Amino acid sequence: MKTVCSSIINHPLFKDMAIEHLEILSHGATEVHCEPGQVIFRQGEPANKLYLLETGSVALEATRPNQLPVVIHTLHAGDALGWSWLFPPFAWNFQARAGSGCELLALDGGHLLQASQEDASFGYELMKRLSQIAIQRLQATRRKLLELKRTPEIPEVQGPGENWSRSVKDSTEAIPLDHPFFKGLSPEHLKMLSGYGMHVQFKAGETIFREGDIANRFYLIESGKVMLESHLKDGPSIPIQTIGKGDVLGWSWLFPPYYWNFDARAIEPTSAIFLYGTRLREDCESNHKLGLELLKRMARVIIRRLQAARWDLLLANSESQTEKLVPASK
Repeated sequence: MKTVCSSIINHPLFKDMAIEHLEILSHGATEVHCEPGQVIFRQGEPANKLYLLETGSVALEATRPNQLPVVIHTLHAGDALGWSWLFPPFAWNFQARAGSGCELLALDGGHLLQASQEDASFGYELMKRLSQIAIQRLQATRRKLLELKRTPEIPEVQGPGENWSRSVKDSTEAIPLDHPFFKGLSPEHLKMLSGYGMHVQFKAGETIFREGDIANRFYLIESGKVMLESHLKDGPSIPIQTIGKGDVLGWSWLFPPYYWNFDARAIEPTSAIFLYGTRLREDCESNHKLGLELLKRMARVIIRRLQAARWDLLLANSESQTEKLVPASK
């Protein structure tokens, strides 16, 4: 007979996790059975659980006022759902509904947060796994968006400003610590990060990196704007998001296979802090306190981008359905 502990040990999310970390996860975990169509949690309600799907399926739904819920993702046995308990405001960003009768394990989000603060090694391992799931969901959502956006709207590219060209400033110049990414980091970690970074500049229209190339760095945008683009098979480059001052660019250096999943192109003169991801990743593996702090920040960015992509998909689906209802003009 399966127990809660054995179910956690055998779940794909926690493959090869240390036994002491598995014991932390199992504390307070409960089994949940849902009938077909039953709502597991509702958008906007307090978020306090991480769910592991053991059998059946679950539909993730987005809701808008005066409209029926729209399915944005369907999960199956072996998947996990629910990470809104990680960051304020600790409220669900979507609705989850059992698509068929399903069995889940509910892990206590508050306990996991506290355990992560007390044990950086546990927090680092948990955040790595949750971040990878969020990235996979983001990539899947963007692929759906690409299918709906077959005719790209190419943004106007500004000409390069005076004296702007791709360049690296003197690496001995102090890196400013007022970027939002650095907020809340300890002096020790700030000092470590300063050794990985340098200032870079890109002129308008310049490619920063290309989809499929090796990912070994990331950027903290100080000024300017960057367009993220992807490709349909044998098709044109399609814009998927614009980011700017205060944003983070690039997380593919964190996880195998370490290749960029999209193109990045400056659409106006852009200044950024360049950080060496490969060296930083190695140090995170040996210094879990640093690793946890960086992953928390990256995870927040990834989840925020996922939420935005899901709302874009919801809007694109709505527009697509409207176009189908409107008769073609003669």
